[in-house]
Amino acid sequence: MRPVIRILVVSGLLGVVLSVPATTGCRRNATEEESRRRIVEAYGRLPGLTETPDPQLRAELARIVEEKATPELLTRPEIPDEENVAAGLAGLFEPLKIEDPEPGEIFNQSSAILPQGEFRFDPTGLERAIRFRQQYEAQRQAARESLYRPGCNFGVQYVAGFAADSSFVDVVRISARLEAFQAAESLARDDVAAAIESLGSMFRLAVCLGAEKQAIARLEAAFVRLEALAVLQAIVGHPEISRPKITLEQLGRLYAMVGDPLKAWPPDADAWIGDRALGMHAYEAVRAGRLVELLTEEEIKRFAAEEILRELPGAAWRNVNQDELYYLETMRTIIEVCSQPYYKRRDVFESIRQDLHQKRNSPQFPLVAGRLLLVDIEKGHAVQARDRASCEAWALALAAASGNKRPPYQVSPLSGDEYEIVREGGQVTVGGISQDELPGTPPVVVPDLAGEGRQK
Repeated sequence: MRPVIRILVVSGLLGVVLSVPATTGCRRNATEEESRRRIVEAYGRLPGLTETPDPQLRAELARIVEEKATPELLTRPEIPDEENVAAGLAGLFEPLKIEDPEPGEIFNQSSAILPQGEFRFDPTGLERAIRFRQQYEAQRQAARESLYRPGCNFGVQYVAGFAADSSFVDVVRISARLEAFQAAESLARDDVAAAIESLGSMFRLAVCLGAEKQAIARLEAAFVRLEALAVLQAIVGHPEISRPKITLEQLGRLYAMVGDPLKAWPPDADAWIGDRALGMHAYEAVRAGRLVELLTEEEIKRFAAEEILRELPGAAWRNVNQDELYYLETMRTIIEVCSQPYYKRRDVFESIRQDLHQKRNSPQFPLVAGRLLLVDIEKGHAVQARDRASCEAWALALAAASGNKRPPYQVSPLSGDEYEIVREGGQVTVGGISQDELPGTPPVVVPDLAGEGRQK
């Protein structure tokens, strides 16, 4: 899987679509852009795969068509703008003047402000966060207002493959960061209620993003939630939370924010069904001799250092059918194993690694699958599992601390360990969530306002 853990490099194909010389004039730019976009989107109709004589590959395609999981068939129907959260978010951070930063640059600026680890600011850090929030306050308010709309469809362009517009991801990430900075400002003035409002917006943004059948969106939603949980820990750990005017009702509301999305959690498989569609699009680019345009800068440097960059397109083209068959069969296995928690999927990933290693120096090695599309895919599954496990642990802690019935979560899908719920010293803590391989999971410690004061 190429787009994992914010390797959100829109491939060279987007450059093919948009790289028009500035001297050609606006009309020609628009014409050439449209022409090139049509070429890229034609790959999404899978012409090479459809016409392949390979019976196994054709059978696999027939299964995917039956599942309505080709790039064309995954495309969701549009919904009216007034009902669509995504329509309210669209274009919020687009530059109005040539000197204005692009959304990706704005996101990077917010990353430099966001604390690493615990959600705590020193005085100068808080001032930077406030200034950043003030600079984009109109956008924050517009994003929050859009969250009241009943539906969300970001219009993922599966037929464009890796060249699809993924700018909506940056818009969501920036909007969530603005709410996080607003929450920090609210906590600094002891306004926990306002901080909770900002936290609610962060969780709703994550739900919208995570509902898309796309690995990029799903994993970025996990990172939004990771940041939201750090804000949540700051809220419940704030001195204001222990004062008498903080009620069980507020903790109950926090429990609903975390717990309600768990009841409608999208299947892990959805992300990889969408990722497979991107892979199918990539093979069409390989058939067209455009493999290099799929590569990230890092991959280009790596293959150049191995002195194989020039040979890659021809080598991949020559074996494209068997390569794609290997990829689709492997992805089918990966998608099917998503019915099990992550800790039970590890053997499957280990088997894939061993198989690729054994084939590495043979003519049967699937170059595109083994060196590009399946790289780091297990890491993406681990991120999904941490996302789910962290939310389950917080739901358990908040339910106990607010006197709600314990939700039915027993074992962490990430670690395979039972959750450990401890009540002592006026606090509820939950352990057993994570693994050493994925550090950075925020602690789960909640003041025990239910007052049971006993270990459970």
